[in-house]
Amino acid sequence: MHPLPNPQKLALTRGVFDWAQTTGMTEQVLWAIRDEFEKQPDVVTDGGNDKFFFSFQVGGKRLFAAANEVNGLTVMFPEEY
Repeated sequence: MHPLPNPQKLALTRGVFDWAQTTGMTEQVLWAIRDEFEKQPDVVTDGGNDKFFFSFQVGGKRLFAAANEVNGLTVMFPEEY
């Protein structure tokens, strides 16, 4: 089993980064990721959200967070997945 992703090690896709900067939502996105991460179960086997892959909303936008190769999370829009 892989260690849980570290929610302090974040990567934002270019689309999410540009949107957050343009709308002034950068801080809200960062807090939303950490809050949602804490709500998720460590591991799910039924295809639902867990700490390795989950969706959430911030500023009216739906985002995904997925574990990445450096044991952090990459945040993206659904169309970037």
